[in-house]
Amino acid sequence: MVAVGGVVVSKGQVLLVKRAHPPNKGLWAIPGGKVEFGETLEEAVKREIKEETGLEVKVSELMAVVQLIKEGFHYVILDFVCEVTGGELSPSSDAEDARFFSRNEIEKIATSPTTREMLLRYFKGERTPMFITEISK
Repeated sequence: MVAVGGVVVSKGQVLLVKRAHPPNKGLWAIPGGKVEFGETLEEAVKREIKEETGLEVKVSELMAVVQLIKEGFHYVILDFVCEVTGGELSPSSDAEDARFFSRNEIEKIATSPTTREMLLRYFKGERTPMFITEISK
């Protein structure tokens, strides 16, 4: 399964959504989801962010490639840096909440280790894409 995510940036902060459903229910995460058949990666990122947050974005560079492999479950997630271009922040039913966080706040909220590492790299100015594989049995 191929999925996408967006590191959405505005005024020096990044947008996170609090997941309302498994996996990662209750954790703050970057908005994103599955790529639909026939959709480009850029189209998928824009659609998922719009659906989950109400915001419109411009997609720029690749930030991370993450493989999540569990029994019966294999995701390849491509995360892109995005800039807000329009819309109004309004979380969907997939998200309990959506808001922008500063670098210092990122270290104090509940996120997955991968999300935290990616966001801290972003705030440090590191733009070489990360490649991460997580295998669970």
